[in-house]
Amino acid sequence: MKLNTNYTNYATNAPIYNNITSGSISSTSIADTKITIDGGVNGSMRVDVPLIVNGRDIVKELDEMRDALLLLKRDMDMEAKYPRLKEIKDEYEAALAKYTTFDTLKESK
Repeated sequence: MKLNTNYTNYATNAPIYNNITSGSISSTSIADTKITIDGGVNGSMRVDVPLIVNGRDIVKELDEMRDALLLLKRDMDMEAKYPRLKEIKDEYEAALAKYTTFDTLKESK
């Protein structure tokens, strides 16, 4: 059975082209390129629009969880430019783990 590899995005009436090999998608692109899927060996999916699931903005909720847990917001570009930033973050996390363990042991006595 030959799979139909030409589909249409009915929201924009633009064609979506799929390269299907052995039943797996190797690349997909929606005409406006806001969503792209690379199903290759090291594939990825990029979504440059809000990701809404059951009326909930997933990225917004992840940001709120990060803030509630007091996790450091990292800037990967700056870390690549200034490696010391990552070292400082790692030192902070190690010290925090040490003090947390110390407090737990102190409270259990």
